[in-house]
Amino acid sequence: MKTPKQILPWGDKTVLETVVTRLLKCQYIDDEIIVVLGGNFEKISPIFSKYEDHRLKIVKNNDYKKGMLTSVWSGLNSLSKGSEFTLFTLGDMPLIKIETFNELTRFAINNKTIISAPTYQGKRGHPLIVHKSQIPDIYQLSGPGGLRTLLSNHPERVSLHEVNDEGIIIDIDTIEDYNIYLKKQKGDDSE
Repeated sequence: MKTPKQILPWGDKTVLETVVTRLLKCQYIDDEIIVVLGGNFEKISPIFSKYEDHRLKIVKNNDYKKGMLTSVWSGLNSLSKGSEFTLFTLGDMPLIKIETFNELTRFAINNKTIISAPTYQGKRGHPLIVHKSQIPDIYQLSGPGGLRTLLSNHPERVSLHEVNDEGIIIDIDTIEDYNIYLKKQKGDDSE
């Protein structure tokens, strides 16, 4: 895309900033929000200097070239030990609504799920919410599949929850995606 997609404009913010500010507004997320950055750390991290929320922690993943799991592990290494659940989401999915983050978190807490994932019209998406009992298994994962491998290895642990939010299956991977969904968000932004 010739520029880090995380810092592309998205309304009055950037793509990543939109994801993070929505998480900051969630009623069930009160511990910490860890943003793991890799190859473009110097370009991306300054956008968060204006945020004074004590929950926000920016972490640099020096091993990002070894795959997405290294970012997951970097985030987990920075996580305080008191969290019962961890929500994992991607920084290029700015269409997920605040209400959806709240709904999924409430579902995980109320149902005491081990691993929960949303679906939209039968398609599994993000974020994933994982109980702390699964952290040792996450550290044992390998390969390019990321957290999908955890779901594949242990489907009996996964609780799916249908949501009315197409944003859970839309990430911004190309400039064409960006242009299409940037237009969509202008009429559908829920801050």
